[in-house]
Amino acid sequence: MKSVLEIVKATPKTNCKACGQISCMAFAVAVMSGKLDISACPHIVTPDSAAGSPGPSASLNADTALLRELQAKIREVRLEDRAAALGAEVVYSGNDAALRLSYLGKTVLLSKERIVPENDMELDPRDQILLYNYVFFASDEALSGDWVGLEAFPNSISKVVTLRRYTEEKLADAFDGRLHELMAILAGMSGVMLQECHADLCAQVSILPKVPVQVHFWNSSQEDGFTAQAKVLFDANAMRFLDIESLVFAAERMAEMCLQQIGLR
Repeated sequence: MKSVLEIVKATPKTNCKACGQISCMAFAVAVMSGKLDISACPHIVTPDSAAGSPGPSASLNADTALLRELQAKIREVRLEDRAAALGAEVVYSGNDAALRLSYLGKTVLLSKERIVPENDMELDPRDQILLYNYVFFASDEALSGDWVGLEAFPNSISKVVTLRRYTEEKLADAFDGRLHELMAILAGMSGVMLQECHADLCAQVSILPKVPVQVHFWNSSQEDGFTAQAKVLFDANAMRFLDIESLVFAAERMAEMCLQQIGLR
């Protein structure tokens, strides 16, 4: 199977969540990106048809296909009706509405046709998929104020491993002994340092208006035999505003931007 849509067609298209994803579409994207094997869907009986791991070009094609599908769906949405739930501002160009909202401390303008950053920020298809997903999830519910690890959410076992490998471990390796640099970078993302903290650094960053995360960081200690550690916490109601795959990507994107600031990826 060479595309997201081919994989979706092979599923029952019932969003049964047996694979651990919120929808058959999310499952297909996870397979194309290499994060899941197609056998994770118990309803697909021909896993050999998906032999081989998708390369970067396949992943990019999958992202592009999903982005186009989301753009087609969002044309049926009244953006004005979702602004308040998203913590966004409505702006108009003629009769067309768009949403201005914060993303990792920057501002983006989201319309039914495209998403444009209003300052020095590059958006790739994954960023745009995340932003459109946020619009589709638009929830009037409030954040809980309670902070939990990703493992507290249902069907999160594989995602906990992904978060640890691509976010927490990368932050720990890059910023061990560099707390002031990490603090400055997170502050540049509109992060707020938390005073009541049992780690060497605790910061709260709003990746999106209703998707805050906390980053807890411990420096290594040769004396005590501790390696550097980072832990990302989410609001207990986070899955009211994004699916778990998108939450993990949001945290990965935050880590990527932190590493870019010090010349790493």
